[in-house]
Amino acid sequence: MNDLDAQIVAASSLVSVLLVFVFAYFSAVLPTIEELRARARPTADDDRAALRRRLGTYQMIVAAVIVLVGLVVLLLLPLSIEVLRGQPWNGTFNTLRIGLLLVEILLLATAAALALELVLMGRRRSELRR
Repeated sequence: MNDLDAQIVAASSLVSVLLVFVFAYFSAVLPTIEELRARARPTADDDRAALRRRLGTYQMIVAAVIVLVGLVVLLLLPLSIEVLRGQPWNGTFNTLRIGLLLVEILLLATAAALALELVLMGRRRSELRR
């Protein structure tokens, strides 16, 4: 095991705890977000305003989770750059290094899904203003 592999192993214990919290939180809020977006348009103005406020609150929560995902990506970025410089796809297969790159890809996909939810909630809030 060389120095880069040792750094990946050392970082993985911290990152695994962070990932558990990030993905658990995402999994916990996603059903509520989906339910709020699918809810029928309330007829009363105050009910529409309440739904808009709730969607706005969840937009802030999703934005915070996106920031957390971004911070974890930034935490792993120096190691990922080193892995990419070593061209992990050439030569022997290194599970540890490829695993690190897969975690980065998973985090980026999660951030993209969260950003999509943010946009969809914004559209729903705009529809409720009319």
